Amino acid sequence: MTLSLYRKLADMAVAGLEIQAGQFVEIRGDAAMWNCIEAVSLAVERAKAVPCLNVTSIAHEAERIRTLPIDWLRSPSPFLLDLATRADAAIVIERDWRPLTESCPSQRLEAWNRAVGVLLRQQESGRVPNCMIAHPGAVPQDELLVPRGDIHRAMENSIDVDMIELDRRVRSVKQIIENGSVLDIRTPNGGRLECQLGGRPVFENDGRLSDSFVLNLPFGAISFTVPETTVQGSICIERWRNVHDLTLTFVDGRISGISAANSPKSFTNFIATHSGHRDRISHVGIGVNPGIHSPTGNIGVDECKSGMLFFALGENRYLGGLNESTLNMDLTCPGATVFVGSRCIVRDGRLTLAS
Repeated sequence: MTLSLYRKLADMAVAGLEIQAGQFVEIRGDAAMWNCIEAVSLAVERAKAVPCLNVTSIAHEAERIRTLPIDWLRSPSPFLLDLATRADAAIVIERDWRPLTESCPSQRLEAWNRAVGVLLRQQESGRVPNCMIAHPGAVPQDELLVPRGDIHRAMENSIDVDMIELDRRVRSVKQIIENGSVLDIRTPNGGRLECQLGGRPVFENDGRLSDSFVLNLPFGAISFTVPETTVQGSICIERWRNVHDLTLTFVDGRISGISAANSPKSFTNFIATHSGHRDRISHVGIGVNPGIHSPTGNIGVDECKSGMLFFALGENRYLGGLNESTLNMDLTCPGATVFVGSRCIVRDGRLTLAS
């Protein structure tokens, strides 16, 4: 990303989280994203708050997981636990942990995930507001659908969007979901997933802090949990990393089958390193940002694309759900069709709201 985009995102994160003078702000990221970390740190200081850096590297974490005693890995660092307790807000720059999955023994990786989960639960229990900033550098080039420069431009367009139009779309989709009772999702490769809506809160990702205490950048989506055990059927993800046509089948809210055109074990092995309700849907979302015109391969950007269906697996208590898990992973479904009751709100990946 260009330095000007880093600064825009950093300033938006600080403004969106409503950072106040004197507050302690955890900044979490990978050393490879230093330019973005630096921009965020400076933005925090411009607000007269205190940046608290929690910066590591994939190589360092991999060495810790492979070599330290497993009992040590299961407990978070006292320093990081104190930081999670003291922080008034957290800003996280997206990173790719996949090399850990590929290079570390699964039992040790599960222990490490448990320690990370303790830190996240500490902040969630304290309702610490946090912001996740998508970063193109977190996705390997062979998994991107466009050149990195196109992702930068998509992010620029997404944050410079007409906010009046964005707010109209957010309000329209939110109202339909809030007044609906049944969600019916159909994916291009034959999947069909149905579940109850259950009157749960619908959260707005519009660049401002929502009741969920979570802010994502770029922005432009709504998300909501569903009654976990009502999820039935299958959903097909066109691409997850380098796995194609990944199909997840759900019975009574839990994954009962996993298949793919290639390497389904890559997905199975990944979720196996997590604990808790890793096999349940966390939340469902719909992108509404008209500034993003086509998928890029970066999920943090793509889930904001207008008409993009996305969903997550795992932890959802921070959104008012019942799942407890160390897993919280988003997946996108380009080209999906979504019905709320008899009303189609997304058809073949396009919003169908009236102008």
